[in-house]
Amino acid sequence: MRELCFQVLLLWTLGTVAGQPPAWGSAAAGNLGSAPDRAAKGTAKEAVGFELYHDYMIVLRGAAGPAKGLNFLLDTGATPSVLTPRLAAKLHLEVVGEDIAVLNETVRGGRATVPELQVGPVRKQNLPVLIEDLGFLQKQFPLQIDGIVGLDVLGTDAFVIDYATREIRFGDLPAMRDSIPLEMKGGLAFVEATVDHAPVHLLFDTGAPSLILFEQTAVPVAGSKISGPLPPPKPIGEFDRKHVQTIRVRLGDTEFGRESAFVVHNPGDAGHGFDGLMSPAALGITRVAVDVARGTLAFAREP
Repeated sequence: MRELCFQVLLLWTLGTVAGQPPAWGSAAAGNLGSAPDRAAKGTAKEAVGFELYHDYMIVLRGAAGPAKGLNFLLDTGATPSVLTPRLAAKLHLEVVGEDIAVLNETVRGGRATVPELQVGPVRKQNLPVLIEDLGFLQKQFPLQIDGIVGLDVLGTDAFVIDYATREIRFGDLPAMRDSIPLEMKGGLAFVEATVDHAPVHLLFDTGAPSLILFEQTAVPVAGSKISGPLPPPKPIGEFDRKHVQTIRVRLGDTEFGRESAFVVHNPGDAGHGFDGLMSPAALGITRVAVDVARGTLAFAREP
């Protein structure tokens, strides 16, 4: 479990330092707080709106116990889900302190069980969560972030993220031309891809700002155009990263052409077990369908 805790904060550290523009995203479509109170499995065509920031960061309205109108980031690369200490105190949760590994250091956090957490039509009861200060992430938003939800919350039923309409639809999935296998491991979702004709194992991560490759992967990036190392981040941990502008990406039979990507130093003891992060928004995907039960990921690049 220590390794999973590391992954949660590593991914969000990467997400906050990848040079996104300062302009805020557009408002959500529909009423974010109007989802009905029902069981965990959504019905066909059930939908909830979201706000989109920096063109990729999804913020959903939800509830935890008696606390309503909360703002949760959706990050499929985070497990378990995270609540802030402020919210944990408001809910009077019993928090067990724990040192959480973040890059080459540790930060003090904790674990707890939230009696009920709801996002749209999805309601989870007695959900294990991390309790962690998200101050390093808060500066990216003009609104208060109360936590991060991952597939341990939304993966109960199939759903579609529609970046064009700013909504997530639960239940029956629409037909899409492009579909690839989705592998679940340790609560995280992985896909196989090729980058510059080399096979890679990528984490499906809606919280990532771009395609991100770990330096120790076998991907032959040396021949690509690299703009050089960027300044190390300050919020949590320090690492170097290089901007690669000529990466050719393929998912299944779909060729994405040459995409912008970041190469990030991967600490030798991190134990990731994967080669990098795949951001659907960064690849120009406008709709992505996730079906954990069937192990499929479908996507489209048109409105």
